[in-house]
Amino acid sequence: MGIYNLDKIFSSAPSSNSVIAIISSGSCRRQSKEWQLYRNLLNDESSRQIYLIDHGHAHLSGCPVAVSDIYSSLKDLPEAPELVVTLGPLADIPELLDGCGVLRVSCLVVMSSKTDLESDRLKVEIAARARKNRIRILGLNSAGFMVPAARINLSLFNIEVSGGRLALLSQSGAVITSVLEVARKRGSGFSHIVGLGNLNDINFGDMIDYLGWSAKVSCILLYLENIKDVKNFMSACRSVAMIKPIVAIKAGKSELGRKLVEKHTGCQAGDDPVYDTAFRRAGIIRVESIDELLTAGDFLINHKVPAGRRLGIVTNSGGLGIMAVDALASRSISVSELSADLSRRLKEFVAPYSGSLDPICIAADADEERYRKVLELIFAAREFDTIIVIMVLNSDLDPVSLVEKIRPAAAAARVHLVYAWIGDQNYSVAEIAGLDDCSTRICFTVEDAILSCYYALRYYEKLSKLVLTPQRYSSDVGYNREQLARARESVESYLDNRISSLSSHATRKFIALYGLPVNPSYITTSLSDTLRLSANLGYPVVMKINCHSFDYKRDIAGIILNLHNDDAVRKGFTYLNKIALEAGLSDFNLILEKMVEGVDYEVNLGSRYDIEFGPYIFLGPGGVASRVTADEAVILPPLDRNLAGRLIDRTRLSRCYREVRTFDLEALKDILVRLSQMVVDLPEIETLIFDPLTITGDRLLIVDAKLKLKPCEIASPAHLTTTPYPNQYEFNETLKDGTAVLIRPIKPEDAAAHHCMVAGFSPQTRYFRFFSLREEITPEQLARFTQIDYEREIAMIAEVENDGEKISIGVNRLIFYPHTGEYEFAIVVTDRWQHSGAGYLLMDKLIYVAKDRGIKEIFGLVLRDNLTMMNFIKKFGFEVVEREIDVCRVRLKLVDD
Repeated sequence: MGIYNLDKIFSSAPSSNSVIAIISSGSCRRQSKEWQLYRNLLNDESSRQIYLIDHGHAHLSGCPVAVSDIYSSLKDLPEAPELVVTLGPLADIPELLDGCGVLRVSCLVVMSSKTDLESDRLKVEIAARARKNRIRILGLNSAGFMVPAARINLSLFNIEVSGGRLALLSQSGAVITSVLEVARKRGSGFSHIVGLGNLNDINFGDMIDYLGWSAKVSCILLYLENIKDVKNFMSACRSVAMIKPIVAIKAGKSELGRKLVEKHTGCQAGDDPVYDTAFRRAGIIRVESIDELLTAGDFLINHKVPAGRRLGIVTNSGGLGIMAVDALASRSISVSELSADLSRRLKEFVAPYSGSLDPICIAADADEERYRKVLELIFAAREFDTIIVIMVLNSDLDPVSLVEKIRPAAAAARVHLVYAWIGDQNYSVAEIAGLDDCSTRICFTVEDAILSCYYALRYYEKLSKLVLTPQRYSSDVGYNREQLARARESVESYLDNRISSLSSHATRKFIALYGLPVNPSYITTSLSDTLRLSANLGYPVVMKINCHSFDYKRDIAGIILNLHNDDAVRKGFTYLNKIALEAGLSDFNLILEKMVEGVDYEVNLGSRYDIEFGPYIFLGPGGVASRVTADEAVILPPLDRNLAGRLIDRTRLSRCYREVRTFDLEALKDILVRLSQMVVDLPEIETLIFDPLTITGDRLLIVDAKLKLKPCEIASPAHLTTTPYPNQYEFNETLKDGTAVLIRPIKPEDAAAHHCMVAGFSPQTRYFRFFSLREEITPEQLARFTQIDYEREIAMIAEVENDGEKISIGVNRLIFYPHTGEYEFAIVVTDRWQHSGAGYLLMDKLIYVAKDRGIKEIFGLVLRDNLTMMNFIKKFGFEVVEREIDVCRVRLKLVDD
């Protein structure tokens, strides 16, 4: 249900005058959960009414609830509650949900958990009843929630929590307790603390969407064990991480840890390496401990994101400068080298031993003026994005004065400054708070300054990767569409014939349809055919048993390498037939292929299916070693050459390429992109392994492969965790005057053209589109316009060619609002191309895409005096549903009621 009713749960429903019902588990003794929950709810000055529902009023010794507020059932309450909390058995919840539905309850917080005797079918029934009654469920096994600023503590936590801009989402109540205790000692504050429990309804994706819209939240912290709704999670994170950092601890890294997660949550969790790559694609910063979680949150709360990775250090202490360099290096961050020109300009200010090195040491006696001149020279050179300014304070240094004087120049140069003030500080908290902003950070240790840079750079890297959205069909790799259709037909034929595991020979023929370089294999049926084929191929050759029913020929010694003559082929033929019969194989034959010699590298790559994230690509060393220990990197499809290169960079192959022996790196990227395309096109692929892919000089060849298929009812690309660029929505059309126009989804690289288009709007067009006369769109707005999540929204540009240059002449947009579940359209055409037919094409395609995605209706806001637009949209069937002073709300139903 998305974020339906979440606002009522976390703001309206538990307000100071709301009504809350607690359903007892049968005990309300002192220190019971009911007792603690009731005390937490009353531990403020609100006038909210709290009722306890306890069958028979049993075990009420020491209960803080007045007897007059205790009832036997929900229907006996004198007024309807807005929120219900239950600690009772799960078996009672389906009926309870029906009762809540009659009373129009917004949310049911389930603090009880499933026992081993209660079936998963009960969880499914609970979820179904909740949907039927339009009630949100927090839990099962939820620890409740807190909203400190609103003095709401509907939880089991008895720890004082300060208000702040961190939001914490956790599946574990014990982890929340640990985080709050550490936060209390550190002085960290929270806007929301939510115990999600087993994610039976409200999940991480829903909460991230909800918090992403809240101005009270600046950074989101997660403790998660599994996700459940992966597509919703990834889509929400990719959308929100653009504007707010998301930091996560993922438990269950080890095999035993994953088993414990399954027992704890009742659901299996995906493999940890797949979580790692999913977090990269979603823009999530992963940490390993509670202390690191809070440290990252505190440093990222003001979104101090640099413009790039170029980092420098200015210090008046050589020792502290060296420590800073080492601390950065331990986190894989290097300081930038100074240019010869900047070194020359700085020469008169630096210590003799510093020379042209970074860190720039300006000696222990440096005063405020020297710091100012050095920093201004650095800003003028435009060689750095971040500067760590280490200041061992002395009587000639006024750090507050320096920060205030240098701030305008730093802002003009777009340089992020991180100060480390070392020594006695006599400055008030208010003074420091006034200096600390989105481009300036004040720290009091070198370690904190390093951590500030570290997390800022990690967030910068995450943002840069969020804009990577490969196309569904890669345009830089040529495909034979007839062969792709044959591949689809082959999959359907295999599954119709109940063949799920393909032999090496069948797999190689299959993957060759995608243009992958395979070492051809040939089926032999007799010794004479084998001898003839060996002579044609040329010695040495390889002979293998070919069969659908086992994965590795080596498992039964079913492969013979380096057959150099006819006599060796005769012996091999007899031996392999004997081995196959002894193994009980009935559906086998022998295949012959040319021996690949002089191999430099063996590579193991392919695709597997993760229980949570679906298909993923892996790459690592090949041969027998790959079956003993998996030293591989993984990534989620789809891939383009850029992402394929990043995958290679995370393996030993990258180092081999640079330091041992080079090979055709672009050819390996091509293979990865083609493999990805197979996985995107064919949801039925369960496992596809190329073992090995051999690299011999610049020749790459797949010499063995194995494919396993599974029936799948989900059509491509819905089986993918990350939605590819939808180039199925590219349309070549013609304007009224015959000009060719391409209508296509917008891409991040369209930012410059989009900026030029908006800059060329007349004041009237600007006013009608933005409801204002804004002169410029900010870089942040431009990023939001062009870097979109195709899973939940779409924007399409109209592109024509003018004097050999491609220009954008119009754009449409379909925006999803998760807080209401509605889709809003917008459309604009540049002044020169209005009345050319571009607007009609943009609207027509927008409606087509909306229908294709199953959207039921779209709405828009149009200024009442924009008569041209009102007449235009009426042609498509829009109707006015609301009128305000200046604006009309219009609606188009796409599905009949």
